[in-house]
Amino acid sequence: MTLPKTTLQKAPTSGGPAHWDDVEVGDAVELRRGDRVAYAGRVDDRTADGAVVWVLSDGGRRQLFHVADGFELIVADPEEDNHAADN
Repeated sequence: MTLPKTTLQKAPTSGGPAHWDDVEVGDAVELRRGDRVAYAGRVDDRTADGAVVWVLSDGGRRQLFHVADGFELIVADPEEDNHAADN
């Protein structure tokens, strides 16, 4: 799954914890470490503070991620998602 990169959120390397506040349930996302996609799917749930997300893969596997785990969370552009569905 290749997603257009519209929102890039990552845990900070120093200071206080970041949060994935802009992520909504149902968003298509990729979690990356460097140039490697470690996990991809749709946000199944998230905590109110945005510190934790659960991502459901296309294969039905559900995985929990915390902002301190060191992943970049890339959210697909909803406009691009709609265009892809139309084609």
